[in-house]
Amino acid sequence: MESPQQILEFLDRRFAAIEMPCLRNMNVDYIFSRLIAFLDDSRWMILFNSITWCPAGEGLTTLVECVGNCVNGRQGIDNDRYFITGQIRYDELLNLYNVSVRGQAIPISELDIIPHPDLFTEHEIAIAIALLENYREDLLASNNEYQVFLPEGLTEVLRLNEWHHPDWNCPPSQTESFPLIAEVLFTGNSALYKPPASPNTNWRFWFPK
Repeated sequence: MESPQQILEFLDRRFAAIEMPCLRNMNVDYIFSRLIAFLDDSRWMILFNSITWCPAGEGLTTLVECVGNCVNGRQGIDNDRYFITGQIRYDELLNLYNVSVRGQAIPISELDIIPHPDLFTEHEIAIAIALLENYREDLLASNNEYQVFLPEGLTEVLRLNEWHHPDWNCPPSQTESFPLIAEVLFTGNSALYKPPASPNTNWRFWFPK
């Protein structure tokens, strides 16, 4: 297995090349992300499972981004690593939003939609955030969906819903979380990971843009 320092150097290169999630992405709004780490005796992979809003693309989309020394295909996002798990469509004729998750229509009246005009103006983002309360797991890529991107023989060793994520002025090696994640990948001991004092994966940290 590579040393923790080698793992961090790899992650720094991948982040600089935009081959792992950049939560400040100007084209994609990351609404929720989950980090899952896998390993065996010599291989490791970090998989980011993210619910996103992409107004210029497919809208409400789940991205699976893979980084590690055994990735099949590209580092980060590849052509087949995204899923349309929900839809938010505005009907101009009826002046209403049609919302669905996994093909199930969601009455917009049941969502606790909170506008944040100081952070963003798009109503669709507020709807996507409201969906997290009851439909987060449905919107994320399922175990069966993301397993196809994992080489055989890898075992899950760590799963996080909050961590300290890198930004342009703070690469992975300088965050609170990724040096500890590298230690877990090196040793296989998940107890070495400690929650950061300042997690920043909540969508609020990345608005306005």
